[in-house]
Amino acid sequence: MSITQGPVRVAKPRDLADWPIFATLARLFWGCAALLTAGMAGLLFLAGVLDTADSDGRRSPWPILRTPALQVAVGAVVLLGLYFAPGFRRLSRMARLALLGPLACAVPVFAVLWAYATAA
Repeated sequence: MSITQGPVRVAKPRDLADWPIFATLARLFWGCAALLTAGMAGLLFLAGVLDTADSDGRRSPWPILRTPALQVAVGAVVLLGLYFAPGFRRLSRMARLALLGPLACAVPVFAVLWAYATAA
């Protein structure tokens, strides 16, 4: 025989990330990530156009742009996977964005550094 004690209450997790500092940090980091990604795309596009214009025949800039584009795509998939990871799901949306912002800034920097390192 079991004794019931009434309806079960599910405790809601404390939402720490509604603090204004998390929203400010998320905007700062993701704004920097957007600027770095735009700068990286422009720089690599310019390098591809100049390489294509310098060649004798018609040549596609895709081999030059393929590796950085794949690096940014893989970085986006990793960040998306981290955003929905069980440990991060406990945090609120702004805390997750504030924590993943520096990683998002590192993705285009790494892609540009990799392009320069392998350009020799």
